[in-house]
Amino acid sequence: MSSAERMLEEEETLVVEMEVEHRRQFGSVQIGSVLFTDRRAVFSYQSNGAWTQFGEADLSAEPFAQYVDGELRAVFIPATDNDAVLQLQSDYIEEVESVTGLSSAMSVLGDASRDPPVDPAECSCDRMASNKVLVENENMELGEDFEEGEFHFVSCEDCFRIYGRYRHGKKASLNKLFSADWLFGGDLSYESIVDLGTDDAYAIHHTPSGPVRVQDALLVLSHIGSRSEEVVSTYKHDYQHALCYVLDDTVAGYLTWEPHERGPILSQLYIREEYRGQGLAADLVSGWYENVCDSEHYFADEPTSGGKAVLSSIGHLDGVSGPAREVHNLTPLAFG
Repeated sequence: MSSAERMLEEEETLVVEMEVEHRRQFGSVQIGSVLFTDRRAVFSYQSNGAWTQFGEADLSAEPFAQYVDGELRAVFIPATDNDAVLQLQSDYIEEVESVTGLSSAMSVLGDASRDPPVDPAECSCDRMASNKVLVENENMELGEDFEEGEFHFVSCEDCFRIYGRYRHGKKASLNKLFSADWLFGGDLSYESIVDLGTDDAYAIHHTPSGPVRVQDALLVLSHIGSRSEEVVSTYKHDYQHALCYVLDDTVAGYLTWEPHERGPILSQLYIREEYRGQGLAADLVSGWYENVCDSEHYFADEPTSGGKAVLSSIGHLDGVSGPAREVHNLTPLAFG
C-alpha cells in the first residue's frame, strides 16, 4: 500500500497526488506530498525515512487537475476553500523548511521579485529608443544576448514601463504591435476572426502556438497587465487559447483560457487603460462565451476584483444559474 493510499479515509477517492520535490543539481527526489481527494487536501512530508502527516483542509467540492504534456500543471479548488488551504500550505512550507533546512522555490521567487525604482507616473521616459532600457524574455529573464528569433521586450530601466518588442533583430512599438493592419500582415488567417455583432469591433481567436505576430502582441499586453497588478498571471502561449478584442482596428484587450474536460478555465482578462469604461470587458467575455466557449459552464481562475465585477455584471457569477464557477489553483511545490 502506498503512502497516499494509507492516508485515505473510508470511501474517500484520490483525485491527484501532487509530489513535493527537492530539486538538486542533478535530478530531484520526492520529500513530500499533497493529496487531493474528493473532499480533502492532505499535506505530508518525509523526514529520516518516515512520513509525517502535517495537516489537512476540508474541501467543499471535488478539485480537479490540469496537465500539460503529461505533467501536472495545477490543481484547482473551489474559491471558498482557498483561504484555508493557502494558510495550511504556508504553514507546511515553513515546517518543511525548518525540518529539512531547504528553501521553498516560492520563497526564492518572492525574494527575487522586482519593484521599479521610479513610480511610472513620475518617470520622464517616453520612447523605446532610450538608452536606459531593460531587455527581457517572456519569462522576465534579463539579458541582452537572446537568440535572434526569440521574443523579448524592452522596458524603461527606471519604471519598468514596456515600450515594445524585438524579434529577429526588428523592433515593434506598441502602436505597431496593437495595429490590426500589422497583425494581418503576418500569417494570421481571416478564419480566426470572431464576429461580435458590431460594426466597429471583432475578436481574433489565437490558438496555442498560433500566428507569431498575434502571440507577440498578447505576450506584451499580458506583461503590461501583470505590471499594473491587474492580471494575476501572464499569457502561456504553448497551451492557452486567447481572444483579442479589436476595436477600430486596434487591439483593445484580451482574455485567455485553457481547455479542460470539466469545462474551460478562464485565466486572464485585461482591457487597456485607454479603452476602459466602455463595457468592453463584458462584451469580450459575453462574445467568448456565446461564440467560442464549447461548454455550458466554465471556471474562472483567481479573477481579480475587477474581473469578478465584470462576470457578475453579465450574470456569469450567479451561484444559482450563472455559467461561471470561481476556482483557485495550486501548483506543485519544490524546495532547493
